[in-house]
Amino acid sequence: MKNKSPVQIIKDKIEFSIRFKLSVKIIRMLVTTLLTAGIGISMVFGIFDIKESVDHNYQQVFTILNQENTFSPNALLSPGEKNYPELTNYAAQNNSPVLIFDRAGNLIWGTQPEWAKFKPNSRFRFMRQDKSIFFVQKQEALVTGISAELLIFTDISPNLAAIFKFSKIIFIILAVLALPAIISIIQSGKGIFRPIRDMTKTVKHISEENLNLRLNVSGSQDELKELALTFNEMMNRIEDNYNRQKQFVSDASHELRTPIAVIQGYAVMLSRWGKDDPEVLQESISAIKNEAENMNELIDKLLFLARHDNSTFVFEKEEFSLTEMLLDIIKETQIIDSIHNINYDINQEISLFADKNRMKQAVRVLMDNALKYTPPGGEIKISLEKVDLEKDNNYIAINIKDSGIGMSEEELRHIFDRFYRADISRTKEKGGHGLGLAIAKIIVLGHQGKIKVRSKKGAGSEFIILLPEKG
Repeated sequence: MKNKSPVQIIKDKIEFSIRFKLSVKIIRMLVTTLLTAGIGISMVFGIFDIKESVDHNYQQVFTILNQENTFSPNALLSPGEKNYPELTNYAAQNNSPVLIFDRAGNLIWGTQPEWAKFKPNSRFRFMRQDKSIFFVQKQEALVTGISAELLIFTDISPNLAAIFKFSKIIFIILAVLALPAIISIIQSGKGIFRPIRDMTKTVKHISEENLNLRLNVSGSQDELKELALTFNEMMNRIEDNYNRQKQFVSDASHELRTPIAVIQGYAVMLSRWGKDDPEVLQESISAIKNEAENMNELIDKLLFLARHDNSTFVFEKEEFSLTEMLLDIIKETQIIDSIHNINYDINQEISLFADKNRMKQAVRVLMDNALKYTPPGGEIKISLEKVDLEKDNNYIAINIKDSGIGMSEEELRHIFDRFYRADISRTKEKGGHGLGLAIAKIIVLGHQGKIKVRSKKGAGSEFIILLPEKG
């Protein structure tokens, strides 16, 4: 990539700088407001000034007309003649021509007769003549007792010049006032965006080695505090998931290492003595077979969890008899387990729209868990019923209760964590990988259900699966 010039770097920074854009926007608003205010003040001043000049000129003309009474309406007189000499002089001195028309619209007198062509149709108009701008006012009046129309021209060029001068002064004053405000806006941008720069600096330092870094929110009470809190909460979730992933990989590796080591050990034993010793041969074959089955079971569980985590797992739902499925599980359990009392309370036919194989897997996990932690002679009871938990949707409850060793509050907080096993379960006799309950929870939640646990140390455990009847 071609290295950018310093000018291009500055240009890019300005183009993509929020601070720059925000400052420009505020300055633009300020300048627009000041310009509007300046134009408004100038216009108000100009309107009043022009109105005052027009009114004054109008009053002067009528005052002179009322004082003079030598008007002869039968002749068109030039400005040099004696009719209205004061008005003629006034018009000449103030560059304010006056024209008088009869009711028929004929010019009967005027200081500038040639200007009769400028007679407006409306009461007022503006016109430009010889570098001057005139405000033309048409007014009906009685002139020496005769009804007539007066056309009074008021030169407003001096007024416009005064307005322009006044406007320049106003804009200079506003510019002087705006300059410190603009500087203040630019400087304030630094303070506003300093927390963002600090956040950016902190975020840049967050990496795999220090996921525990968080944005500082102390002393902040604005929207950035909410942003920082949201970011910190997100980082808490990321760090938690990352640590769980690391733990998952570590635990999976540990679980696979043991059977692999066993298989390798028996393979070495076979290569040394198994060929000639039938007992060693049979022991090695049985051990390798058992460990291979154990690994296969573990890999199946890991694949299930991986597909779930990647959102690629799909439940194959169908309508089936939940009652029949539970009775089948109970019958199979009674066949393979004769040291526990397995009782059930299933007296009604209940159907469910769900993934039958996965629901069977979830129930078996809970059954195996109950068998594993219930001493010989203990009781395990399974029940099925409908419960009314919500107004618009009933739930189907599968209850599996044992009279086993129970769990402490600490164990209850972690039983659905992957690879979690209470200390007593870490013996070879109990076996397992600590994934069953995690998988069962995923299956139940995947069916929009709930799974609840009640347990007390030494008083057994009770697992309740709640599934919405309307799926």
